[in-house]
Amino acid sequence: MTTAATTTITHIKAVRRPSDIDDALDWLAHGAELARDLKGDRATHRDVIWQLLIESVETIDKTPDQERRWLTSGKRSNWTLSTGMSHTELAALERNRVLSAMKPFDGQATCLPRRDEGRAMGVLEWMRWVRAAKSGDRLSKAAVALARGADSEIVQRIYCPGRKPSAQNVFEVKTRTVGFILTGLKNDLGIVPADGISFHRQ
Repeated sequence: MTTAATTTITHIKAVRRPSDIDDALDWLAHGAELARDLKGDRATHRDVIWQLLIESVETIDKTPDQERRWLTSGKRSNWTLSTGMSHTELAALERNRVLSAMKPFDGQATCLPRRDEGRAMGVLEWMRWVRAAKSGDRLSKAAVALARGADSEIVQRIYCPGRKPSAQNVFEVKTRTVGFILTGLKNDLGIVPADGISFHRQ
């Protein structure tokens, strides 16, 4: 077997770890609760994904910025910080912020439960499927801005600066983002929509 083939198989096995799938299903169940609270019987699978993104962006924006000091200090250890997160987890959080063009938190930090932080980091990792698409960087940044509540002008300036402004452009940001995530969940984790607004393994 070639090195490339071995690497590919190893990657697939890593992506499909049972813990990754279980975590994703737990997060999706939480997203279903958010969507149901917002839209009741009108909620869809797409609403589940989008509400998770909104909550995740809000959670990360409120997370203390202690990780910046640790990342620039050159210290790397596996003990847990007062935030309840290891340096490895904080590095992943910082990477998510940079890749998603997130603003630094500019007010008094609020300590949040570790479970919320972990879910937010995990959900925002799903944006890798968005960034992998054509013009994915612009799309992911626009999606984060939209999830944060930015007005349509800002979202369109990020996503499609050359187009004539229209509500369709903003709608496209949301639908394309959710579509790529749904596809990624299916292809990488084997998770697909089920009855109502639930999700299950294929």
